Amino acid sequence: MKTYKIITYGCQMNKSDSERIAGVLETTGYKKAIDRQIPDILVFNACSVRQSAIDRIYGQANLIRKLKTKNYKLKTIITGCVLPKDRQKFKKIFDLVFNIKDLKRLPVFLRYLERGKQIIVENSLKNENISYFKIRPRQENRFSARIPISFGCGRFCSYCAVPYTRGLEINRPAKDILKEAKAFVTAGAKEIWLLGQTVSSWKDPQNKNYEFTDLLQAVEKIPGEFWVRFESSYVLDFDDKLINFLAKAKKVSNYVNLPLQSATNRVLKAMNRRYTLEQYLKVLEKMKERIPDFSFSTDIIVGFPGETEKQFRNTYNIFKRIKPTMAYIAKYSPRPGTMAEKLFKDRISPSQKQSRFTKLDKLLKQTAKENMAREVGKTLKVLVEEWLSTKKECLGKTRNFKAIRFPSAENLVGRFVRVTIVKAREFEIEGVMAN
Repeated sequence: MKTYKIITYGCQMNKSDSERIAGVLETTGYKKAIDRQIPDILVFNACSVRQSAIDRIYGQANLIRKLKTKNYKLKTIITGCVLPKDRQKFKKIFDLVFNIKDLKRLPVFLRYLERGKQIIVENSLKNENISYFKIRPRQENRFSARIPISFGCGRFCSYCAVPYTRGLEINRPAKDILKEAKAFVTAGAKEIWLLGQTVSSWKDPQNKNYEFTDLLQAVEKIPGEFWVRFESSYVLDFDDKLINFLAKAKKVSNYVNLPLQSATNRVLKAMNRRYTLEQYLKVLEKMKERIPDFSFSTDIIVGFPGETEKQFRNTYNIFKRIKPTMAYIAKYSPRPGTMAEKLFKDRISPSQKQSRFTKLDKLLKQTAKENMAREVGKTLKVLVEEWLSTKKECLGKTRNFKAIRFPSAENLVGRFVRVTIVKAREFEIEGVMAN
């Protein structure tokens, strides 16, 4: 039996990609490699959001060479988010470089690899009639299901690699999304993730009046006990219709990832984010006021070209004011081919970026613990994700996506339980099972 292994970098969308890669490989006759078994196919599912993620893949070159000496049949593949410049460099390391949107062609590519041929598939920004959505995934686990509802992005934020790696946004029909969601719930899923680069911008391609809020309402009506989560969001999509629905939703999570990126309008404009700080704060305030037990995370880029110390300080102060439960803080790194890389000089030193990152990270630990502390004394519904048999502990998430641990002699993975919160840490809460 031929085997495979997939190494995944990046976001929930990349994880969804990997489930579909696994689905194609298994229908082609491959089986997942176990433990330290050297596979016949080694797939790297890349993320190009930051240079550090790409550098980690470059750093695997020596390992790949060693593995090939131990298994001469080994073929190496890279896909996911790969920029054109990196695509050419990866030719020296990998046997196959292909676009994730061409995943259905993977069996054909594999036949070429078996004949000893190297394949580098060129990319296109156009996404027309891609078959990606129709591929049946091999789920990472049975209780959590990832459903891509769109692919690619056409917003062209100046720092972002996604339009150049995945192409322009294409939306999936509502009927197909709902069919897949119903199938997952019927099979026992307790958590449905709706995914897209800007998931909240989704519109049904077969009915432009059918928007993201309508889709959430339809998924919520599917019979069964489960939660619905989504990412990543775009602040301008949160109109009163969407916020009011989230305020009364029973299954859709009261957690939102709402990227800010910078709290200075001049920097936001240079990033091509298309909203102002004032618009962001107005939307966030509405959600905090209307949505019960609301929790949110944000994304921040420090050291964007031209960001002054005063502008960073403004971001720091706004961050302190809005108090996110979690934040994904990145030090700006130029992505080849993006508008920011073409238009702006990256003159902010690595030490300055690190200093700003450290300050925000320290503040995050404070705001996160404040948010966690609000849960102490409450009894919350929790979806168990992992059981640590040696510690006799369960790990899971609350509906508002706060990480939790509690003692349990029993493996409760994939089940909903009620837990009384007794302690707060920076990024998790602790509790005991309620009677």
